[in-house]
Amino acid sequence: MIATQAIDVLIVGGGFSTMPLIRELEASGTSWLMVSEMLPIWQQLEAADAMDFDLVSSLQSSVYSFELVEMLREQGENFTDGFPTAREFYDIHKKYAARYADNIHHGRVDSIDNHADHSIVHLESGEQFRASHVVVATAFRRQMNANLKQIRIDESYAGKSVVITSTGDSSNLLIAKLVAYGAKVHLVTNGFIMLDKMFATFSPLDDGPRFVPLDQLECHNFSEISKWSYRAFIDGGYIHGLIHHWFAKIFDRNSLGVRHPKSIRPHKDIRSFFKARAPIENGHIAIKYWPIDVYKLYCEETLEQKIADGYLINDLPFFLEHGHVKLWDKGTTTIDREAMTLSEGHETTSFDLIIDGDQEVPNIPEIRMRGSVDGEQFAYRTREQFLGVVSPKLANIYTIGFTRPFTGGLNNISEMQCLLTHRMITEPAFRDEICGNIDQRIADYNATYYARRPEKKTDHLVWYGTFTDEVARLLDIRPKRSDTPGIKGLMKYYMFPNNVFRFREKGRYAVEGVGELIEHTAKQYHDYKVLALLVIRYPFFELLALATILLAPVPWWVKIPAAIVHNRLPFTSTLVGKFGLPTRESKGIFNYRKAISFPVLAYPLVAAVVWAVAGMGAAFAFSAGLLAYVYAMIHLGTAKGWNRKFFCDMKSKRSPEMVGFFERYREAFGRVRRERRPQY
Repeated sequence: MIATQAIDVLIVGGGFSTMPLIRELEASGTSWLMVSEMLPIWQQLEAADAMDFDLVSSLQSSVYSFELVEMLREQGENFTDGFPTAREFYDIHKKYAARYADNIHHGRVDSIDNHADHSIVHLESGEQFRASHVVVATAFRRQMNANLKQIRIDESYAGKSVVITSTGDSSNLLIAKLVAYGAKVHLVTNGFIMLDKMFATFSPLDDGPRFVPLDQLECHNFSEISKWSYRAFIDGGYIHGLIHHWFAKIFDRNSLGVRHPKSIRPHKDIRSFFKARAPIENGHIAIKYWPIDVYKLYCEETLEQKIADGYLINDLPFFLEHGHVKLWDKGTTTIDREAMTLSEGHETTSFDLIIDGDQEVPNIPEIRMRGSVDGEQFAYRTREQFLGVVSPKLANIYTIGFTRPFTGGLNNISEMQCLLTHRMITEPAFRDEICGNIDQRIADYNATYYARRPEKKTDHLVWYGTFTDEVARLLDIRPKRSDTPGIKGLMKYYMFPNNVFRFREKGRYAVEGVGELIEHTAKQYHDYKVLALLVIRYPFFELLALATILLAPVPWWVKIPAAIVHNRLPFTSTLVGKFGLPTRESKGIFNYRKAISFPVLAYPLVAAVVWAVAGMGAAFAFSAGLLAYVYAMIHLGTAKGWNRKFFCDMKSKRSPEMVGFFERYREAFGRVRRERRPQY
């Protein structure tokens, strides 16, 4: 007879992704046990000496709220946002693994029998546990994880041709190393979305560049004011430029999609990006990369140390522009693995190595569902889980970590899922309320975030700030606008991104010290004033363009289709995207930007005065003249290099300065790698 141990909460797998849940379980006096082999991918990478990279998500979206508070207390004013290295990130994991070591049972779960009020968890060792609640947090199975551990890229790859058949952040890390060593990469792809993960902002308030991670600029709550304006601001002309590629050829020939058409994802995959009820649809893959111009500003002074730490140039658009990487269309390319050739149309090339990837698959053990006569197994499907955590087919089994972001860090999402799971476990009335109409809740969420399109394997990828907001509303821990009075409160509510600690300042899941963390973060980013100016610029530019159409001395039936065409094609978002950010520190550039922005911000009042004094004809002449002036000045700034596009600024990537810097980087990369090579 096999003895069965009883426990309140059994965590399967878990590791770092369940630390917020464990923290809350201990605070509420709920007993728990984790069953895990304790071989996370981070430990495997460390054992393979493959932790030579930095994260693609920033510190504030990758580290839990209570850990950020602890960091602030330790570092004081020196605490800044940025991108942790893999080693720094894994050190945090190890700290918590040591803290909770006594509650970790080393083993592997073979299967779970789910019943109405408990589950029997079977281990491969033959042990059994009877758990009132089970939390499954076993991460994903991925071929690319094995590639990162097993493929040792060194100088022997110089001059070789390497084929990579998948596109993503991990693939891009391999590409960065291959290109640095002088390999030629052939990327077989369906296209991709590239996002600069770090920006360098210049302003008169700073002595030099201020570095801002991508996810600090997402201002999720601004969508409450205008979903239309929010989408256009986030787009910056980029997504629409992919959809309307012929439009981009005319108005934005420097875009990545125009210069490298095979980088464009099929239109059927991205045309719904802004068609969901939500500000941005779920289900998109984005590659976050270091743009070479920002990397140069951030790393040049201590280049070799930065490379040794793991900060690598992974600027795929730059690699494409200079022939280090060549794109092949996955739909039309033939791969002959025996002959080791690629063929597309009339072009054929040979290669020396092929690296395959795959898509993320939840690594969930067998779960036999309650009431199933024949032992029917549970299958995880994103659209059948409520907020990625609760399935109507299971009783008291919760899944954490299978919902991932396409910009911000995974742990933003995991922490919120942990809080939801904790409340489901510890508050039966709340659990009954959720489960009472869970099918409708799931249907409502899907209708909001999936734009009525068919399911696809990337449905688990979410816009992290809308996801955390959804969970915060459900848990009743979301601050209201009235909770943040005054101008600073206005900026805090609408400009502050929905990182989890924003929801942990007060309420049932408050973390002591989060208020100081929020104040410190706001100070680091000038209370988000620069972001507010970027955001407010779009609606004023759009008003100028639409008003010019409406004031035009043409019949109304011409104005209506003209306004529709303007709305369908991203004239204004492309314009604002090209205006982008200043490229360098210069008082002259700021005067240039003021000369463009200030007249547009004053436009509504001035146009109204002109109309009142001189009539509609004069108002149209003023409006059209100002619009022409703005178009001309922004294009002049682009030609002169005063403006930098938000994403994939191809003009800067072609500059001799960046080409020369990359060669210096390659030399430094080679020296660092030779010095860190183990001596036998």
